[in-house]
Amino acid sequence: MLLVGLAGCGYVGPVLPPSPMLPQAVTDLTAVERGDQIVIRFSTPVRTTDNLGITEFSSIDLRLGVAGTPFDYDRWAATAARYDVEEPAGTDPDNPLSAVISKTIPARDWVGKRVAVAVRTAVRKNDHYSAWSNRVVLEVIPELAPPVVNTESTAKGVYLTWPSGGADVEYRIYRKSGSENAPLLLGTSKAAEFLDTSSQYETPYEYTVVAFKGSAESLSSQPVPITTVDKFAPSVPSGVTVLPAPNSIEVSWQRSPESDLKGYMVYRSVNDGPYQAMGGMLLVPAFSDRSAEHGKVYRYEISAIDQHNNESARSGPVQVNY
Repeated sequence: MLLVGLAGCGYVGPVLPPSPMLPQAVTDLTAVERGDQIVIRFSTPVRTTDNLGITEFSSIDLRLGVAGTPFDYDRWAATAARYDVEEPAGTDPDNPLSAVISKTIPARDWVGKRVAVAVRTAVRKNDHYSAWSNRVVLEVIPELAPPVVNTESTAKGVYLTWPSGGADVEYRIYRKSGSENAPLLLGTSKAAEFLDTSSQYETPYEYTVVAFKGSAESLSSQPVPITTVDKFAPSVPSGVTVLPAPNSIEVSWQRSPESDLKGYMVYRSVNDGPYQAMGGMLLVPAFSDRSAEHGKVYRYEISAIDQHNNESARSGPVQVNY
């Protein structure tokens, strides 16, 4: 009977303590002063410290206050302002999902102060909060005005200018073409100007500029559209040389560097007469003048032509007594 009774008893494991239900800490908090607002973003945790899924939150404690040195969370939290954050909707306990929370706070009350931002969450009442998140420290400054951008098409690319925002203000330059869904960051500039050398002719663009100083940035400028047209001639050919030969005068010059080069034109003057084009366009930087006659003085000038038929100025004359 005793053996049968023992055989029917299931194994009883150790009694586990109840879960403290403390969420894991937020680790991706960001904050930036943008225009006249402080913009804060973070993702809610999906699990507790003992790896249980979080289905809903009872509280989200977001605070902003003056950052002391050295920084102490307890002293900071005692005087920091608390801002209401709406708890996200509940999720499936078998597949808990993180929610991205955004909060904007007017910056005017914090101008001139060094502040810290942090957040913690709870899923139970009675102050069962997670540890504080990573903190973000900001030097809050007066609002930076959005740049007013002008664009100009130049031979080297689109040239952007705007009024200076003041000392130590830098700028981020963005460009969007018709085929892109969002503007792309082209680069930054410490001066109130930028040359976009990567722009292409006949392509419509929109440019925007954001001013920034430390952790503060302006709102984006109004988009400025531009479609550039190639009306710029190639550089003037250089290194022109002439070499008399028994039955010709050989003329050569350095190859032009432009990527859209189409060819060259050769102009000749005989005995100080007017210059005339010598036939059609050449594809290579060389010309053999087989119509030259001995006993005459020849001068040659060379121009370059691009794919849009923009012709450069002519090179300086090179003379030969044949």
